[in-house]
Amino acid sequence: MDSIKDIIVTELFDIVLSAIILKIYFRTFFIEKKVKRVRLYFPWIMYIGWQMILMLGIDLPVYCKMLISTVLITIICLSAYIGSFGLKLIFSLLICGIWTMMEFIVGCFSILLSVYYTVPQIVGVIISKLLAMLLIILVHYVFKNENIQNLSNEYSILLLLIPIGSMYVVYNLFILSGTSKDQMHISLIGLGIMLLINVIIFRVILKLSEESELRRENTVYAQQLELCNNHMTEKESVMLEFRNARHDMKHHFIVMMKMIEMKEFSDLSEYLSKLIQENKYEKLGVSRTDNIVIDALINAKYIYAEKNGIHFDIQINVPIQLPFENADISILLGNILDNAFEASIQLPVNKRNVELIMRLDNNMLIVVSKNQYCGILIKDKNGRLATTKGDAQNHGIGLKSVYRITNKYHGSVVIDDSDNMFIIKILLCNI
Repeated sequence: MDSIKDIIVTELFDIVLSAIILKIYFRTFFIEKKVKRVRLYFPWIMYIGWQMILMLGIDLPVYCKMLISTVLITIICLSAYIGSFGLKLIFSLLICGIWTMMEFIVGCFSILLSVYYTVPQIVGVIISKLLAMLLIILVHYVFKNENIQNLSNEYSILLLLIPIGSMYVVYNLFILSGTSKDQMHISLIGLGIMLLINVIIFRVILKLSEESELRRENTVYAQQLELCNNHMTEKESVMLEFRNARHDMKHHFIVMMKMIEMKEFSDLSEYLSKLIQENKYEKLGVSRTDNIVIDALINAKYIYAEKNGIHFDIQINVPIQLPFENADISILLGNILDNAFEASIQLPVNKRNVELIMRLDNNMLIVVSKNQYCGILIKDKNGRLATTKGDAQNHGIGLKSVYRITNKYHGSVVIDDSDNMFIIKILLCNI
């Protein structure tokens, strides 16, 4: 009776240990979803239930047990953590591969030490889990501050083959070796190599992720520089309109002076009324700081806001020249307003309000943007806003550009997202 109780306790300890390993592992590389707890718990319940079925000694081929366990672990990752399907599948297969290899390595040692038939199998399983936990803790310590971005489909497919191939190889190595101690040395070396390859894959994934992200950032940055140039062209066009308007006004003043001299006041009144009705000078823009970059960008965004039913309130007090690069200011403002407008469009028309405050104070540029939003905001492991749910790639890169520019000018970014009101405060310093 006591032995049965001990076995049950040991099996339960193994299940708890497995759950802890998975928690540490997935939290190392992914951000947990902020959804109802019931949705998060259900995959765990299925996994724990399957572990209990295994505990009862269900008679299934080893590869079937491995497959079912892998599928359930993948479901946990897919349902509870944020990231692309490909990456979550790769990391799920990697942990399953590492577990499998740990179990086979412990099995090899038990054969070499002649204790394979004398020690209960569950003891070997727990030892392998403890070793796996030590390895995962080490992995967590090394990679805990890393943020993994999406990989291309080609990389994802190639990387998927490594853990799948590894599990196939180690399984066959162990089966072919049988209980022969002579063959077991070779199997042990092969298992060790396969385990090392699967651990190295973590670094490979991070490097490929960084390179993919850098390429995406460079593409977006080039697009934003092109946008900045377009804004400059637009401003030149606006300035030409101003010059033409000034010339036209001079002509209008001459005409009106003649009317006054001739005392043709009724004609003068009619003439002024016609000028007012034309309202032709309002289209020259709401931003008239004479700063080329800011005026061009703000006026272009204002036109966009009007077309989409967004109330765009601006309070700008900056000089003609700013102590910062024009390209950086254009990218900074462009990303902030694009994000604000994208969030506003998702709301009813009566809630589409965007406020922009911008001023220069003692060589410090202060930029504040406010807008309402709906949905889920996603933050990275450093607490920085990464994206909003549904626009992970481009939106996230835009925000990275904002952080990059603030770091360049020794500034800061403060975000307040409480009560479905998104407020971003940016400070740039000219040191």
